[in-house]
Amino acid sequence: MRSSDLVRFSRRVLASFLCCFLVGQVWAAQALSSESEELQDFLKEIQAASDEVRSFSSGFVQERKLSLFTEPVTFHGSLTVVRPDRLRWEFPSPVPSVLIFSGERGMRCNADAPPVSFDLGSDPIMRSVAEQLWLWLGGDYSRLDVLYRMEKTGPNTLTITPKEEGVAKFISAIAITFNKANRQPEKVEIAEPGGDSTTINFQSYVLNSSTPDILFTVCGTDD
Repeated sequence: MRSSDLVRFSRRVLASFLCCFLVGQVWAAQALSSESEELQDFLKEIQAASDEVRSFSSGFVQERKLSLFTEPVTFHGSLTVVRPDRLRWEFPSPVPSVLIFSGERGMRCNADAPPVSFDLGSDPIMRSVAEQLWLWLGGDYSRLDVLYRMEKTGPNTLTITPKEEGVAKFISAIAITFNKANRQPEKVEIAEPGGDSTTINFQSYVLNSSTPDILFTVCGTDD
């Protein structure tokens, strides 16, 4: 092949490569744009449904998988939420325990131990717990993109991964699957960097029912 032919051939190969590259970039951009629009539409949908719910209660099953054990540890419990800042998380078995958040104050009880009150302003551990619970139960999904990367990973599932290194040390990702009908969280899967994980399945939602104040002031409602 003469040098002039080689130059022309090289130019054609380069032009073809650039064309394919640019077309690929356009397709990728279109796909990302489509995914972004789908995510935003999904967020608007669940946010609109959440805005209609001022309170709810639910039973749940929590399954904890630990790398040290071959079988998962399963707990059954109940949950009551009054948005924006009151929550009661209760395990009647196998070890009775109650966790309450009411504004900046809270209370926790374990079995027959006396109740322990705390202030979120001075208790960083309980504040972290509260932030994680309100993350997927508080109903304000529009603020997630500040601290988390979001991706729609299924017809009804939103997966978020932390941007902050401090949070990423404890949580790899959280997948929230929403109920098709009421658009409340139906399943939450929390993956940890070491391989441990927690899955919570919510059951029998009751929305906007009358919620007694005593649920957020004492651990035992028959006290």
